Amino acid sequence: MHFLKDGLKQNYIYLLILIIFSTILFVPSTFDRDLHYRDELRYTEVAREMSETGDYFVPHLGGEIYTDKPPFYFWVLILAKNIFGEYSAAAMAAPSIISAIIIILLTFYFAKSFLEKKYSFLAGIILATTLLFFSLSIFVRMDLLMMVFIVASLFSFFKAYQQQKHYLYLLFYLFMGIATAIKGPAGFLIPLVIIPGFLVWDNNLKELKQMKLFKGALIFISVILLWLIPAFIFGGREYIYSLVVLQTFGRAVDSFAHNEPFYYYFMTLPVTLLPWTLLLVSSFVYLFKYNENMSTELKFILSWFILPLILFSLFSGKLVFYLLPIYPAAAVLTAYLCRQVIAEQADKRFLVIPVLLTIVIITAAYFFVPENIEGYNLKQLLNPTFIFMIVSLLVFLPLYLKKKYLALVYLLTALMLIFSLNLSFLIVPLASQNYSKKPIAEELKILREERNIKNIAAYKFGQPETLAVYTDFFIQDVGSKNSLINYLQQNEEAVILISEDDWREIKDIFKQKKEVIYHSNDYNLIYHLAN
Repeated sequence: MHFLKDGLKQNYIYLLILIIFSTILFVPSTFDRDLHYRDELRYTEVAREMSETGDYFVPHLGGEIYTDKPPFYFWVLILAKNIFGEYSAAAMAAPSIISAIIIILLTFYFAKSFLEKKYSFLAGIILATTLLFFSLSIFVRMDLLMMVFIVASLFSFFKAYQQQKHYLYLLFYLFMGIATAIKGPAGFLIPLVIIPGFLVWDNNLKELKQMKLFKGALIFISVILLWLIPAFIFGGREYIYSLVVLQTFGRAVDSFAHNEPFYYYFMTLPVTLLPWTLLLVSSFVYLFKYNENMSTELKFILSWFILPLILFSLFSGKLVFYLLPIYPAAAVLTAYLCRQVIAEQADKRFLVIPVLLTIVIITAAYFFVPENIEGYNLKQLLNPTFIFMIVSLLVFLPLYLKKKYLALVYLLTALMLIFSLNLSFLIVPLASQNYSKKPIAEELKILREERNIKNIAAYKFGQPETLAVYTDFFIQDVGSKNSLINYLQQNEEAVILISEDDWREIKDIFKQKKEVIYHSNDYNLIYHLAN
């Protein structure tokens, strides 16, 4: 009994540390920045319009039906706004941060199925500090919210399979349905490619009979229909067709967006998995060289990583974050290698060489960072990270000589923590000032409310309706030069939002009085008066 209590207490300590560590890692980057144009502003504006109109089943953008994504994520953004009281970066990124922490905790519990607690804890830390996972945890995106339920579905399946608790299979279908409702087909494609592949590898296809396929299908379909039926009622057949057919199969075959070659992910994964890339490669080398009789757990984790990678490589539409759900598997595989080395089941070189090479490569990369980006010295801003990299190189040899191999691994964790704090407090505020559209949007609001200028348009801005997050009114994009000429002829007084480059190119078409009345981040507000 005391042993059980001690074990639970140790679990809670690890969980608490993971939560605190993740909070320090993610939260500061949301404090001193504005929402990024376009994605963050677009998702926030869809949520704002949903809240304003009360149409919670058919999302809109700029008053038009928005068919790119299902409505679930926008409900979460509305909830975040109601809690925080504003559409700030911190409020809108909160769902991503909370989702990231839940995924990290699920990874800990999954790894604990076959690893000691300290290595399960390490798996969570590795995931938190992986470059792509960290990056998406601090942005307003729905990927991590979907990923929570994909990981939960895989975790439910494996616990049911491992412990033969067949009722847990029902949770597998439930979570898979919710993941699909959040973003679409990836919610079911990833689990449905992993599970059959794993069962074939484990020579246990008969388990399919225990998976309650009929009940599971009913649960999955019911979850989808809970929002699909109201969406059909309020949005109509065209909305459903665009959302389900075009956005699903259109991206899979001959994609209309993000079309990339088959090998795209094999080029991007080495970067997005930093600083753990070389350790992960080392774990694959070790597993396929020395593990002839691979355990069921390892087969499942390898299936989790490899099969979605192959599947998504076959799709024509590709983006780096489509593969985000396989990153927990990468973290567990890396932690497993560390465990094998420290338990003297694997040669120390499998760990020592990748860690040393990673620190050396990242340190060398610092010298290739451009000194001037968007008017500020990025290399100088990264000095705290560079100093820590030098310190890491200096302490590497003493740790190695003392056989503190786990401490070597945590050097990479500390490096990512320093980088995240460096990013949050020095780089993000400056970058936000350079990309923010909030100042110019607030100026437009003043022009409309205080100077009573009703005719406000944008020229080739690209989704100016997203600025309604700040202005509370939609801005029309006139689109072409001829359309702009017509707009100016039809309106005696107008303000045009235009980039500096476009302004230099077309300013001669403003035949009457014209004046640059405001400038922010390469965009001008042009006041035009016909008389």
